[in-house]
Amino acid sequence: MKRKALEVQKIIFKAIKENPGITMSTLERKIGTNPRSLKEHCENLAYFSLIRIVKEKGTTKLYTA
Repeated sequence: MKRKALEVQKIIFKAIKENPGITMSTLERKIGTNPRSLKEHCENLAYFSLIRIVKEKGTTKLYTA
């Protein structure tokens, strides 16, 4: 069954809140979604200032705002 966008974004936010500084690749494996949709969901959450996306030395880390 396909998950709704809001459900996925809630899971992403909860995972970032529990693990500040989690990388995109770790989060991708943890929630089981593809990299492109994960990036889009994270950009949406960052747009609404719920999370921060920080690019460091080739890795992208996620933090709550």
